[in-house]
Amino acid sequence: MFPDHSTTPISELSLDDGGASAARAPRWRELLLDRAVILPLLIAACLVAGLGVGLATLRQQLLDSEERMLAALSSALADQADSALAAAQTAMQATAEEIAGGAWTPDTAVAGAVLRARAAALPAARQMLLLDARARVLQAADASLVEPAHGRADYFHSAAGAAPGSAHIGAPATWPGHRTPWIPLSMPWYSPDGRHHGVIVVAADTALLLGGFDRRRPAPDARLRVLRTDGTPLLESEPSSGWPERAGTLRPPTGVAAWTQIVDAPGDDGQTHGLLLAGHAMQRAPLAVVLSRDTHVVLADWRLQAWLVGGFALAALLVTTVLSLRHAREQRWREHSQRDLQRQRERAARAFAAAREGLWEWDPVSERHYLSPRMRELLGFDASASAPPATHALSWPERVSEDDRRRLREAIDAHVRERTRDFSVTLRVTPPGEPPRHVRLRGQGLRDAQGALLLLAGTAYDVSDEVAVSEAARRLDEQLQRARQFEALGALAGGVAHDFNNVLAAILGFGERARALAPEGSALAGHVQHMLSAGERGKTLVARMMAFGRTGQGLRQPYRPRALVQEAWTLAVQDVPEGVDARLELDAEDLELVGDGVAFFEAALNLMRNAAQAVGARGRLRARLFTEEVQSPRVLWQGSLRPGRWLGLLVEDDGPGIEPAHLPHLLEPFYSTRGAQGGTGLGLAVVHAAVRDAHGAIELRTAPGEGTAITLHLPLPEPAAHPAPGHDAGAWSGQGEVVMVVDDEPALVALLEEHLAERGFEPRGFSDAERAWHAFEAEPALFAAVLSDQAMPRLSGLELIERCRRLSPGVVALIATAYGGTDFGARASAAGVQAVLSKPLNWAELDAVLQRLLHAPR
Repeated sequence: MFPDHSTTPISELSLDDGGASAARAPRWRELLLDRAVILPLLIAACLVAGLGVGLATLRQQLLDSEERMLAALSSALADQADSALAAAQTAMQATAEEIAGGAWTPDTAVAGAVLRARAAALPAARQMLLLDARARVLQAADASLVEPAHGRADYFHSAAGAAPGSAHIGAPATWPGHRTPWIPLSMPWYSPDGRHHGVIVVAADTALLLGGFDRRRPAPDARLRVLRTDGTPLLESEPSSGWPERAGTLRPPTGVAAWTQIVDAPGDDGQTHGLLLAGHAMQRAPLAVVLSRDTHVVLADWRLQAWLVGGFALAALLVTTVLSLRHAREQRWREHSQRDLQRQRERAARAFAAAREGLWEWDPVSERHYLSPRMRELLGFDASASAPPATHALSWPERVSEDDRRRLREAIDAHVRERTRDFSVTLRVTPPGEPPRHVRLRGQGLRDAQGALLLLAGTAYDVSDEVAVSEAARRLDEQLQRARQFEALGALAGGVAHDFNNVLAAILGFGERARALAPEGSALAGHVQHMLSAGERGKTLVARMMAFGRTGQGLRQPYRPRALVQEAWTLAVQDVPEGVDARLELDAEDLELVGDGVAFFEAALNLMRNAAQAVGARGRLRARLFTEEVQSPRVLWQGSLRPGRWLGLLVEDDGPGIEPAHLPHLLEPFYSTRGAQGGTGLGLAVVHAAVRDAHGAIELRTAPGEGTAITLHLPLPEPAAHPAPGHDAGAWSGQGEVVMVVDDEPALVALLEEHLAERGFEPRGFSDAERAWHAFEAEPALFAAVLSDQAMPRLSGLELIERCRRLSPGVVALIATAYGGTDFGARASAAGVQAVLSKPLNWAELDAVLQRLLHAPR
């Protein structure tokens, strides 16, 4: 829940630095002997003595008053008990006389009616019985009650054989089925012939003797006790009080009707207390009513008054004595406290300065701010001047955007409405003439007792570095997700391109042979040339599709980026209008790198063509090749730069720029922003694939209406040695070596067989890899080389070559494929492949590889 700051005391944290006070404060005992102190002490002592006498007198008066009250109450209760006993005795005597006079006999219905009538007339009576001499019930006023064993009761034995008309009181007895004891009264009854026949019993509630004590109780601690003349307790108002044990056995004074006394008795708290007693003897029975109260309780109010009076007297004495001394001491302490407070403020200021946090407060009623110097600095104000007023907390439109101000208001409203402990929000602050910064605000609301908001207060600190790190992490995560998408699309493109390459290989291979046979300048030669040109365009398109899906499968050979950039620039700007200012800056030296030069050329050409198309008829187009020394890691739009030397290719234009909605999809294959203008969507995908395979990174700067600048960064490794030159394949031919040709496309098998036969080999073609393996297994020594496709049903090219190499380790193994999948080069080398050829095949490359491998030293 939201804390109620209106009722929460605010305490100041005191920091003890262990320093000694500048001066020692004077001690009290040094001033007690001063004359100005002794005189007030004497006067105060006289006043205290007078108050003591008055308190002692008041104490005695309270005890006397309580004794009189208890004596009067005990007399009244004794008289009331006498009256009740007299009525019961009269009823029992009338019953005994009527039986003795023969008015009615105990065994008739008249006897039961008489008992019921007289029991109902007696106060507190519950039962009236006629018992015979053997204590058997002859008649009962309430025949439904279960009777106890009367023969063993004291009231029966005391009345049996007693003189006629004598009444007796027995000890309280519990009737079956009743929790509270009853008081039994008994009297003998005789037959008309004068013989003793039984006992009359009246059972009454304890109220018969206790009367209305509960209603007349003078205080909660007052107790009532009924004693026999020998001091034996008969009845008490609260048997659980333990009063008999505390007060001991009390014998009423002989020959005295009423008395009061105070005795010592242990109290509930373990200490000895005075017990105030007031007793009164009954006239009709050998009993006495005794009331008691604890003097500790009686004098409770007096003790409180005594404490108050004594405290007042002592306080007056202390105040009078210490007042002048305290003034001097407080003055000294005030000076010390001010110095301590100043030191604490300086510590707090140093702590906030070290934490680089700002403090702020906002009063929603007056709409006024308090900003600490650091807070004003975070918001871009002068640290030594006041900030201008704002209509809401920290809302200055020239520094905080509308979206951030809205988020701040929503956070504060949620905090106030939901009564959360605090709120936190990060704002992007843009001071005039300064770079933007991110400031995190934390605060809470202070309320009054009615819950109304009084103040908003909190702290702020600069989190620009944290936001930058978070943004870099987000971009890296986006790059990872995009890379996973590209990998899946690359695998799909590789599968499609494999089949398409088989078709193109057959078209281009047989087309070249048809062009060689067609008469020069004939219509047939022209038609074949158009077919070959279309095949070459299809080959280029497939190459672009494969560029983003090779995942490291590009060629690893030396190339010079400077020459490739110059060639790509020439092709890109050949159709640029004269109104475009096109400039190429080759600031990097003529380096030689090892990698896929074709992929780099395609990437550079795509960027330059995209920029030229974005400029249109007029504008500025610029390309720059440069080298850069990176000192610290840097996260870019795609990828990151580690410390070291990098080659950069910057291509920028002042065209319309790229809309933010397109940025997340720029590198997706087949995604194009030109649509109807003929965009294939493969350009930037090819660029990304080339840079990714070279372990580089891409930086993008663009905005609507501000143009676009894309920079490719490639790492510069240690200079690689040039590969040894191969043999001249111009006049070379085979010596009848048997070469196994395996491809699941029969047309390609026929084409390869025809070419190898022309080069002096003896080809053996198979369109089924399983049949090829069985043929090799039957005569492994027959074959000098195996040239196989990779993607084939039932048995792949690597599996076939691995089997052949196990059976004949000296056989030359070649793989021809358009796409082999992830880490295909490493897998091919592990299977024993000595050369990987790209499809569609280049005849000169195939001849050179066969010459090199078949003539290599064994």
